[in-house]
This record gives sequence, C-alpha cells and structure tokens, in this order.
Amino acid sequence: MPAARVRLLLLALLVPTLAACGGKSLTQVRGEVRGWTYGAGSAEFLSDDLQTLTSADLDTVGRFTLKLPDDATMQPLLQDSLVPDLPAGCSSTVKSSGNAKFYSLGDITAYPAGGARNAYTLVSEDRGGSDPVRVTKRLFVYASDAAQVNGTLSCTVRGQQANATYGLDLRRGWNRVASNQTVYASGASSTTVSTTGEDGFDRWTATP
Repeated sequence: MPAARVRLLLLALLVPTLAACGGKSLTQVRGEVRGWTYGAGSAEFLSDDLQTLTSADLDTVGRFTLKLPDDATMQPLLQDSLVPDLPAGCSSTVKSSGNAKFYSLGDITAYPAGGARNAYTLVSEDRGGSDPVRVTKRLFVYASDAAQVNGTLSCTVRGQQANATYGLDLRRGWNRVASNQTVYASGASSTTVSTTGEDGFDRWTATP
C-alpha cells in the first residue's frame, strides 16, 4: 500500500482532524482560501500517485467549487478498509459492515496561474487552545455502498498513546467526515472520527 495512503488513513490518529453524522452523498466542495494572495489559478483533488482526479478554477480571492470524483473514477482506487496495514506500535479494532470499499481525500492542491507550477496545499481545519490543543479537520470519504465503520485505532507515538475512535455512518458515494482531536503537551492525543452534515462553504488555509 502506498505510503501516502497509510499517512492519510492514519490522519485521524496521528495529526489534527474532525467530527460527523449522516447526510446525503456529496458531489462537490465549495470553499474560500483564507488570505489567498496568489491570484487566479486552479484547485485539484490528487490521488495517492499525484494524478489529477478533478480540477476547477480558483478565482483571485481564493474561491472555488471543486467536483468530487465520480463513481467511474473511484472504482480502481478503492480499498477494502479505511484502516491500512498498521505499522509497529499500532493496533486496531476498526471494522466495517457489509462489503463496501473506501477511499479518503483530505487536502486540496492549488496552483496559481502562470509562471512556475508552484503548488500550495489547502487544508480545512480549525484549532484552538495550548494544552491541550484542539483541532477539527475536514475530510471526505467515498464508500462503494452504505456502511457503518466502528472501532478504535491505537498507536504508541514517541512513547505516548494516540487513540482514535471511529463512528461512521456512510452513505454510498462521498461523505463529509470530521475528526476532533485533542493533543496534549506530552504528545498523547485522543480523536473522534465521525460523519458530519451536508455540504457547506468551507474556509481553507494554504501552506507551501
């Protein structure tokens, strides 16, 4: 399994994330990039091997409406589980109902128009506090069929415990998923990962 897929599927546990509950299947993501000063360009969802899945125009103030990949595009990319083969120090009780297959998308890649093709990573998250730090990050999960995903993923990270509890009620197609993570100064963390409401207008942050 590609390293990028491992990193993404462990996102809810090892880096800040968000919370959830069932809604209709999504077809697009609308958003605006905070403080975007790079002019017009494009926004893209990329696969693990950096192939463009969908793209859309990004206007001069960072607004975009980006379609999520359709069923035909997703079929060859699907995985049997939302939790990949685990590295040493991790254990999982996460299981899904039925025979659904899955794929996750988190960040969006943005390219300013003209000149060198400099890429910026767009993330949709909110954070606050100092100890603990609380982070909510928005993700998108595709399911080939309706499914429930429940269980706990646990890892020991630099000697500290990081736990993520999954409680997903997924519809067929794309779902908004959020992970709410609490991170302590010691490095320990606790996360809940769940499906969330219908599509909204998200604010994103660009990082080089």
